[in-house]
Amino acid sequence: MYEKSKIKNFSSFYHLFNFIIFFFLIAIIGYLLDFLILGLIIYLFFYILYIIYSLYSFEKWIFNFKKNKLINYPEKYQYVAKEIKNEYDTFLLIKNKFSELEKRFKELSESMPDAVAVVDKNYVTEWFNGTCLKMLSLKESDIGKPILHLIRNPDFNKFIKSSNKKSYVNFLSPLNYSITLQSFIVPYGEDRFLITFRDVSESDQLDKMRSDFIANVSHELKTPLTVIIGYLEMLSFSDDGYVDDNIIEEMFKQSKRMDSLISDLLKLTKLQTSSIPEKSFSTVNLNSIISELVKACNLEIKKNKNDVKIIKHKDIYIRCSYEEIYSAFLNLLTNAIAYAGEEVKIEINCFINENKEIVVAFQDYGAGIPEESITRLTERFYRIDKSRSREEGGTGLGLSIVKHIMNRHGGSLEITSTLGQGSTFSCKFPRSLLTMESTKSSSDV
Repeated sequence: MYEKSKIKNFSSFYHLFNFIIFFFLIAIIGYLLDFLILGLIIYLFFYILYIIYSLYSFEKWIFNFKKNKLINYPEKYQYVAKEIKNEYDTFLLIKNKFSELEKRFKELSESMPDAVAVVDKNYVTEWFNGTCLKMLSLKESDIGKPILHLIRNPDFNKFIKSSNKKSYVNFLSPLNYSITLQSFIVPYGEDRFLITFRDVSESDQLDKMRSDFIANVSHELKTPLTVIIGYLEMLSFSDDGYVDDNIIEEMFKQSKRMDSLISDLLKLTKLQTSSIPEKSFSTVNLNSIISELVKACNLEIKKNKNDVKIIKHKDIYIRCSYEEIYSAFLNLLTNAIAYAGEEVKIEINCFINENKEIVVAFQDYGAGIPEESITRLTERFYRIDKSRSREEGGTGLGLSIVKHIMNRHGGSLEITSTLGQGSTFSCKFPRSLLTMESTKSSSDV
């Protein structure tokens, strides 16, 4: 019954029906009494006044929610008014709850050791906690200003403006260059972002000390090792015969292995502690690099009786560090040759996937990798079969180097494998590195 009443009161056809009935009634009376036009004009005049008065009453009620007086309001519109009031009350309830939560969040943020700032979608500052005043020297008057005007740092600027944001960025404090800040940004509310700043100077200093230690020790070890290798080479060519050839061969093998290990440690330290110099970037033809790799590894391929196939596609040019990308691909190809097994087919494929990413995939049809080891392969010195890895002369740093090279280029290394069927190591580069074919590749020079 209530639903029927609601339909009746708010049906446009009902109002139109009433209007037509009264219109014809006035028309008939006016015609009989010979004042048809005047009667219709008077009727329309009062009907328009009625509509205007109804709208006035409705608007008056809308702008006066708090009084909640519906008694004097026309009954036929009271349902709509009640619905609006209910929606408004719900809105106020949600708003009050949100305000309370926001208040608690701000109270909690004030007690945090990290600096916290809330910005809108245009990165204009809406609020920040007290730690921002100390850590970043912000002032209350800075609210309403763009965060990039308050924190002027190229690394932070690039991080905020990047469409493909990393999880965090480290940069030097604008107040003290000896302090390193780590910044995170996450979506907050509707069209807002929450930016946090943390002082990571101590951990950053420890990382630098660790990296410096590795670099210094590696350099110190490399000099005497070079001398030892030199003398061993001399002995290996000597015909005196008072040193067992097997002993010299083993010493020479282990010395070369240590030399490779130190070189990889130096390379990994450099990758972790520095960015790619702009002068190192050039336009590179990926298909040319792959062809060069296969030629460079031809002896190992023949020795291991592998069938290496390059899947041909059109040339793809990217802007990158040629030396680093060559090193990454060389690691992946030599790994496939060394660990996939003898007489195993290896495919190298270079293409652009459905996400417009540039992919270079090294796929072997060998023994495969246990599932529990896949996620750990890029860890330093991690080995699936330690004895075999040492026999092959690996350092355990190759895939870690590949991972860091890909990260430096904004890409990623993805590994998939099935035991008994083989493994695929895919280097994925972002589409932003793709460049025009017209620029000559540095690998073609």
